[in-house]
Amino acid sequence: MFRSRWVSYLICVTGLCLSQPAFATPSLAECHGMRDLVFVAHEDDDLLFMNPDIGDIIGAGGCMRVVYLTAGERGEGVAYMRGRAEGIRAAYAMLADKPDRWTKRVVHYDGKHQFLFTLDDNPRVSHIYLRLDDSWLGGGGWGDLTPLSRVESVPGAVAFSIGRYQDSYSRADLVTTIADMIHDYRPTTVRRMDGTIAVPYSKLCWGCVGDDHPDHIASARLVRDAMVLAPGDYAQVGYVDYPTQERPPNLSSYEILRKSRVFRRYAEHDYHYCENAAQCKEPLGPAAAWVERSYYVEPRVTPPSLLADGHGGFLLFAVGEKSSAANVYDSRTRTWTTLGGRFVGHLTAFSLPQGGTGLLARDGTGRLWLATRAANGDWRRWLPFLGARIVDRPVSVTASDRISVVAMGTDGTFQYAELPLTNTEANSPRWSAMPALTDALTHAAVVRDAGGRAVAFAADRRQRLWYTVLGASGWGPWHLIFRIATSGGLAAVRNRAGRIELYARDAASGHLLRIDEKRQASGDIAWSAPQDLKLEYAGIPTPSLDKQGNVVVAVRHGNSLWLLGPNGIHRLGSGVVSDPASCIAADSLHIVGRHANERQIYRVWTRHRNVWEAENLRAPPPAGGGISVSSLPSLQ
Repeated sequence: MFRSRWVSYLICVTGLCLSQPAFATPSLAECHGMRDLVFVAHEDDDLLFMNPDIGDIIGAGGCMRVVYLTAGERGEGVAYMRGRAEGIRAAYAMLADKPDRWTKRVVHYDGKHQFLFTLDDNPRVSHIYLRLDDSWLGGGGWGDLTPLSRVESVPGAVAFSIGRYQDSYSRADLVTTIADMIHDYRPTTVRRMDGTIAVPYSKLCWGCVGDDHPDHIASARLVRDAMVLAPGDYAQVGYVDYPTQERPPNLSSYEILRKSRVFRRYAEHDYHYCENAAQCKEPLGPAAAWVERSYYVEPRVTPPSLLADGHGGFLLFAVGEKSSAANVYDSRTRTWTTLGGRFVGHLTAFSLPQGGTGLLARDGTGRLWLATRAANGDWRRWLPFLGARIVDRPVSVTASDRISVVAMGTDGTFQYAELPLTNTEANSPRWSAMPALTDALTHAAVVRDAGGRAVAFAADRRQRLWYTVLGASGWGPWHLIFRIATSGGLAAVRNRAGRIELYARDAASGHLLRIDEKRQASGDIAWSAPQDLKLEYAGIPTPSLDKQGNVVVAVRHGNSLWLLGPNGIHRLGSGVVSDPASCIAADSLHIVGRHANERQIYRVWTRHRNVWEAENLRAPPPAGGGISVSSLPSLQ
């Protein structure tokens, strides 16, 4: 049963310690493993742009706390501010299918006053209001600054809250306040608006292609900076806002209906939408377009996934930055195929033992999905993983008779699943928890040893490196690998001698380290001292075996890709913003990275008979084709 309670503790930021009363954060068990923290500029941003994800989390028993940075009153006073706040609470009560009754408290983050409202019959749902003045400062509307966008962009600017308390916030105050909220709530996911729009605030205009509200952009940038002060293992999801109206509808009819009903409930309290609540016909106009759509901000640094196609070419997998859909590029036909879905982040592709391809994709609620492609090229429908939600990209490893998948769950424990291979059209995989590893970083590496056993590696925040082995009775305990201090960046491969090679980032230098497996007479695994390969890198390395069976490792440093192999270190080229992906297809080694331009173009380096060639894929993934998987009974 959910237990409400008050706590008091000290928060120290930039040398200043404050006694911090706050309503206690519910436990992960009370949140069913989902504790979301949402930041938006004002009421209705969440309903229009972040739903249906918000409703899905609440419906699954998750905790949902939404922070409204501004009063949203548009210079029209406290009465309009309160009407909008009442409307948004009525909408969330409808989402939770509970009476519209809330308990109000005053809380203090960074020494300021904020208002916390908790839904009485479902305390997992809560709102926090900062109530910053939301008037247009220039008097002309679009193109003028608001207090929030002015504070975010103008050095020394200050914004004031309205209502009972007139607290002042500088940019640093807002970042610290948001960071304190993240620290206090300990979210599994932080959701924010789109801070990637590069148009200056003064140049934004209503209806211009790609333009957004300055407060939307400002809120996202403030949250981005706050997450630096309050790091954690939480997932991060950004949402496209007004520009969604320029993209195709991508929600199912049921999602649109539910989203429309909830938005109408809000609009009944907002006279700019509905002057007469009893006759409210919303959503209309632009709102009607927004409730039919929901798109994610796909980070440009997200790496693609690469597989040999079995015919001498390769298949490249990526989430479309304009569609949020899974897509596959065939190098032989030079065409993209859209596989649908609304996904965020990295796609993980792998080969099926009987031939064909598997693909793993994570949606905005943290659920993992599986699609498989038969040897004849037909894709089967998406299947959800049952059980845990995950916060980072999964890793997979294939054996002759099974595929193992590992990913970090929202509870901070690595999750494991064995994929069904003979009837994947019917059976959804189910997560099982691996042994707990305290303070583990979110990314693991997995490989099979010479005996076919899966071996998983993980690092923790104390810069220690661990491994565990999957035996007949399940995963064994985590074992410490001595003589290494690492900040993560793990990858593993089995070399032509059948021994595991593990790659990790040195905590002090950032260099690529290699640790080799050494078998003991007892059959246990021992590990060599780490070898410094003298190559600094970011992200995750990509090891593979070339035609001769030599291990080659592709890494990114800055905006350049490098290849480390038996002949030393080779710089492939520059202009790349993502980690590399690689595969061996026939006699060729292919390495791919995301090009550093505005379009979603990928750079490809191919080595064939020791000769390197480079090219750019001619077209980005399609701008359409993304649709909720509930609307995709089959991919065929």
